[in-house]
Amino acid sequence: MGGLRTVTVLEHEVIPVFEGDHVPGISEAAPQWLSEAEAQALLRLNDLRRGFCQRLSGGIKLAQHCGIVRLPTCVVEVLPKVGMGDARTADELERSRGALLAMLHSARQVAITKIGSAPQQAVRAPLLDIFIEAFLHCALEQARRGLISRYVAHADDFPVIKGRFQAHGHVRRNLARPHLLHCEHDEFTTDNAYNRAVRATLNACRTWLGNGNTQRLWFETHARYASISSVRMSAKDVASLPRDRTTHRYAPLLTWCEWILAMASPAMSAGATQAPGLLFDMNKLFEAHVAKREEDAAGPDQIVRTQGPPMHLAVRGATGVFLLKPDITVWRVGQNGAASSIDRVFDAKWKRLNPAVPDYGVDEADVYQLLAYAMRYGCSALELVYPMPDGLAAHLPPPAFKIMTAGDDQNSEIVVTVKLIPLWTRDMSTPSMQDPRLTEAETEYAAA
Repeated sequence: MGGLRTVTVLEHEVIPVFEGDHVPGISEAAPQWLSEAEAQALLRLNDLRRGFCQRLSGGIKLAQHCGIVRLPTCVVEVLPKVGMGDARTADELERSRGALLAMLHSARQVAITKIGSAPQQAVRAPLLDIFIEAFLHCALEQARRGLISRYVAHADDFPVIKGRFQAHGHVRRNLARPHLLHCEHDEFTTDNAYNRAVRATLNACRTWLGNGNTQRLWFETHARYASISSVRMSAKDVASLPRDRTTHRYAPLLTWCEWILAMASPAMSAGATQAPGLLFDMNKLFEAHVAKREEDAAGPDQIVRTQGPPMHLAVRGATGVFLLKPDITVWRVGQNGAASSIDRVFDAKWKRLNPAVPDYGVDEADVYQLLAYAMRYGCSALELVYPMPDGLAAHLPPPAFKIMTAGDDQNSEIVVTVKLIPLWTRDMSTPSMQDPRLTEAETEYAAA
């Protein structure tokens, strides 16, 4: 993949599509185009991720999925739109890439370790290079801490009994060799399925390396796993590996293995069942990012819940209808330590606002949805959470909408507050050491 060109675009942008192999007027410095064959391959991803892209006159328009898509002749890098304007600014790609990495790390989708000696350079590199380098750092750190060892069954011929003597195997193999005995024994070794998954991932990404520093890091990491058997493994094989407390520290590393091996699979072939890349639904990613921030800000007397608790808005006979499932709810803790009463309801929206209009560009349907939450959950403090776009003054007070009601009871006043969440700042805090998915080395994250 190292020889493939990278097409970097923002979500909701249109990528020009040209017919034929020769594309006039497109320079090597700006390879933001697709051939007709690449466009058709990209459109087939809609079978796996509905609404990923659509065909328009002259190009392909992308939706809210961001990440990497591997095509046979190029790598498409889709980044989130973080600016206020429709037109792309000069440094928006770097800032968008940094925002995506920050949200992925904050939402615990992936552990981003320190990348390179200068974090400022990380967001200028393509996502593929960043992900591979993060995987290599993660694999190298686990090797330094000691590779996981497991008992692995071995069967061979020995001059003396070692382990369990296998009579049937001995008759088949050693009938003419009486000096050997066929035995089976368990060996406590690092050459097991977990480390073989890492070795298989190293082999898969070997040809994708384009940066000299990343190549040196690959050789250093590969040397640590040189004694591990080189076998072919798929992302499905890695996902099926048993997980327990003894493999807990390998969890981020195995996640990297799954994702990189998924990119290495020929998913564009007929009958494929897996997208050829790392794609993240920005609606779900932003929701997880907001939930993590609320969990960090919650006090000891508060509990933060995501996706619920689900309740039906109405009933028809004995059957509940119109299921409600808020993105995030904050509850007050009772004396028994359980959630006693609801404090706030959040609804996270990956949308752009318009501060120039009275309603701030808030969708009416989003407000109506919050009002349904207020009625069913008995909560008057409602918040619509949006990403804070670059170019919007952070000191501006967030707008609040007082819901007009027929009664005059002030205690029943319902307020919908718009909350803007920064995606990525220079003083972004380091992830919590208490997160079970992160090791000591994986808590080091620097934002440029």
